[in-house]
Amino acid sequence: MNLKRINQILLGAILVSFVLLVIVGFEDYIKPFFAVKNDKTQRIAKTSSSRRQKETKSKASKTKKQDFPEKSQAEKDAAQLADSGIMATYGLTFDYAHMTLPEVVEAYMDFQGIDHSNIAFSYKDITTGKTYSMNDTQPMTAGSTYKLPLNMLVVDKVAKGKLSMTERFDITNTTYEYKPEHDSYVAAFNGAMTIPEMQEYSLVYSENTPAYALAERLGGMSKAYKKLDRYGKSKAKIKTIQREGNKTTTDYYIQVLDYLWRHQKKYKDILYYIDQSFPGQYYETYLPSEIQVYQKPGYVREALNIDAIVKEENPYMVALYTRYLGGSDENSEEINPYGYNQLTQVAYVINQWHRVNMNGLKAN
Repeated sequence: MNLKRINQILLGAILVSFVLLVIVGFEDYIKPFFAVKNDKTQRIAKTSSSRRQKETKSKASKTKKQDFPEKSQAEKDAAQLADSGIMATYGLTFDYAHMTLPEVVEAYMDFQGIDHSNIAFSYKDITTGKTYSMNDTQPMTAGSTYKLPLNMLVVDKVAKGKLSMTERFDITNTTYEYKPEHDSYVAAFNGAMTIPEMQEYSLVYSENTPAYALAERLGGMSKAYKKLDRYGKSKAKIKTIQREGNKTTTDYYIQVLDYLWRHQKKYKDILYYIDQSFPGQYYETYLPSEIQVYQKPGYVREALNIDAIVKEENPYMVALYTRYLGGSDENSEEINPYGYNQLTQVAYVINQWHRVNMNGLKAN
């Protein structure tokens, strides 16, 4: 090939390059020819970019993250040792000082052979605000725990002057679940009850007829359920309590407890009644007798639940919901004794973790 032909080819290439440069631009055409095609370099560049993005996100998240006070490991170990005797007596010795609350509950479930989906809880330490949860958005059957927010709705209406605490309301035609129970109440109260009487028997003894009588003061149970979001909304699909199937979540109920406690002056009568509820049973079964517990248990078929505010050295609240414990199922008509004992043992495990890790802490 002669020199003239070579020059023509080079000139053509230059012209093509110039046209591409004009049309495509420097970044997409010229720069790739000069960039080093080194995979390692590209990986480093990508990693550096990714790290910068993560650092930015990390800085943003750090501004939102709340720092909670925490005991030293020595303090936790000392608290565990102090209660080791009673743990051993109950056969509920776990590594409370080195585990999170969900980890301890899971260790208990593994020990008992309980499926991890059969226990849900939401926990909040009142002093520090620290929270833990497990399966908190999983639908669980509420049982009689619905009576707690139902009573709160009635108190709200009384506070607005729309209901009287002394008036006796007719209960002869009240909706009921069990006719013998309903007839007994009609006979015992001569066909009418005051709101305080309805509160006492629905919260202390968890009876259904007085609960339905309270709901009538709100326009019926269906209308009452529509107002339950006053005390919070779960991040789950079920926001409060689903009327069909009586399904709820612990994520909702921990908000109910929190609202109740923050407005305890308004709901002092409710707190009084749930303080009297099932003494020495449910959440109180394995706890020291001097610990005050406000509790609203709930049972129906496969479900055994407790909503509780526990006055430990550092008070805390917990919504504890279970299903199928002890082999119970949707056809069960009585509380399963073995399942009930498992529920009370979980309550002890949660409380013991709290004693080891949270008692004695101060708010920031």
